[in-house]
Amino acid sequence: MKLVDKMKDESLGMALLYGFTKGANKVEMDVYDVVLPLVYNDMFRKALIKEESVQEAIAFCVSKKLLFLKNLLNDIEETKEMTARALAMAMIGQLLEYPMEDGVVYGKCVEGAKVLDFNEMETLGSYFSGKSKEEVLACFESPIPKIVFLDSETLGNDVDLSGLSKLGNVVLQTKDTSMEQRKEAMKDANIIISNKIVLEPMLLANAKKVELICVTATGYNHVEMRYCKKHDITVCNVKGYSTNSVVQHTFALLLNLYNKIPYYHQYIDSGNYSTSSLFSHFDYVFHELDGKKWGIVGMGDIGQKVAMIATAFGADVQYYSTSGKNQGQSYPCVDLDILLQTSDIISIHAPFNEATENLFNKETIFKMKKGSYLINVGRGKIVDEQAVVDALNENILAGVGLDVFEKEPFYEESPLLTIKDPNRLVMTPHIAWAGIETRNRVVEEVCLNISSYLLGNKRNAC
Repeated sequence: MKLVDKMKDESLGMALLYGFTKGANKVEMDVYDVVLPLVYNDMFRKALIKEESVQEAIAFCVSKKLLFLKNLLNDIEETKEMTARALAMAMIGQLLEYPMEDGVVYGKCVEGAKVLDFNEMETLGSYFSGKSKEEVLACFESPIPKIVFLDSETLGNDVDLSGLSKLGNVVLQTKDTSMEQRKEAMKDANIIISNKIVLEPMLLANAKKVELICVTATGYNHVEMRYCKKHDITVCNVKGYSTNSVVQHTFALLLNLYNKIPYYHQYIDSGNYSTSSLFSHFDYVFHELDGKKWGIVGMGDIGQKVAMIATAFGADVQYYSTSGKNQGQSYPCVDLDILLQTSDIISIHAPFNEATENLFNKETIFKMKKGSYLINVGRGKIVDEQAVVDALNENILAGVGLDVFEKEPFYEESPLLTIKDPNRLVMTPHIAWAGIETRNRVVEEVCLNISSYLLGNKRNAC
């Protein structure tokens, strides 16, 4: 009779244990701990019915689920009491007896007992005949997982990836590999790591064994989450890894503009300082931050740390909540128009979403205080780049610092390239997050996500 999915009670358990014992001839008592959790496991039970042999059923389960053994061990703990009751009932019902041989207690079938036959249980018992509990469990140990990093160069060639090799067999690919190369690498991967590669259903459909996707960033909008949920694929991201680096870069951009560093460097480099009769030079005025209004868009971890440092400079911080929900900060929360009209400096640290898309357009930028500064280290599509150029050309803005752009990598037709004055426009290629310590921290976080998953926990699951 085929195995059926009935109520997991002692009566059914008693019959299943009898069938297993019949196939094995005799069973060490602690082996029984494994039997019911194993046959009550949906994946194994279906495989045992479908596959040609027990060995093939086991191979199928461990190839499909890295955590099969871990989950089985958890199930063993949860069903020990039920197993003990089923064994007791089997003895009372004169189905099993438990003689001792050479100091070891075994389970053996009582001859002539009448019980429902389960053919698969006899086959299973025969396969595990003579094995100890440890030997049975060893059959379900997972192979070393295959980890495929689809775009490893997006973290730089100077980061330490050795931690990944301690967790599995690692395949490193570059972002420029072809679709066919990606499919080939992913087809037997258990774990996929991606930064920017779009993981759409067409690509994921080739990864039949994938269980975990690790994103080397906080945002995971390049992963098709509906597909992952449907196919029981866990997706984990990394959080809070870049705060210090982004905050530092925010001030690097601002101070470079605010203190007119490019101009004064050029003044010395040109030789004018060498021929000057004065020890100083005052032709390009700059200001102190003390007493200035610093407006922050996006008061998360990064925004809060920027606020703290701006306060240390003596600036008065205010902020705008893009969601309208973040009202609990120790700085005044103002509406967008007030922020625009009263801030001497505005720095953007918000995520990209429907509320922030094109938030800084021509209308809003031209509301900004004349002679103010705009810094964007959030997301490029929050700011209309043509509006920035227009505001600089019409002297609405004194300076703009950008680390993120509408299109990345940058495109040659960008209107930003028409501004040739580094005292008014400073741009960096999306590197605010990318201090070497930060990039190594990303790898460490990914390793923690993988090791946690392999231990049966889901860390930073999206």
